[in-house]
Amino acid sequence: MKKTLTINISGIIINIDEDAYEALNRYLERVKNHFSGQEGGDEICSDIESRIAELLGQRISETKQVITIEDVNEVTEIMGDVGEMAGDSDQETTGPG
Repeated sequence: MKKTLTINISGIIINIDEDAYEALNRYLERVKNHFSGQEGGDEICSDIESRIAELLGQRISETKQVITIEDVNEVTEIMGDVGEMAGDSDQETTGPG
């Protein structure tokens, strides 16, 4: 038996299990920390949160009513690493030269 929570993410009400909530919360905190202080950072965070809400909402059906850690992992993989979203290039990329 797992504890579930009801959250409101970008105006969408979602039932989520406790492990998934913690993972999602950590991800969103990384997003907020990365974009805080940047011009338009709040809007970027809001857009990312909206997209995550949309992707999580697609995983709800008549037979599946609760978001799991697997769902959150899939969504965060789709969204990518925070640095990837921003187009940051901390690592050099090598390609045909």
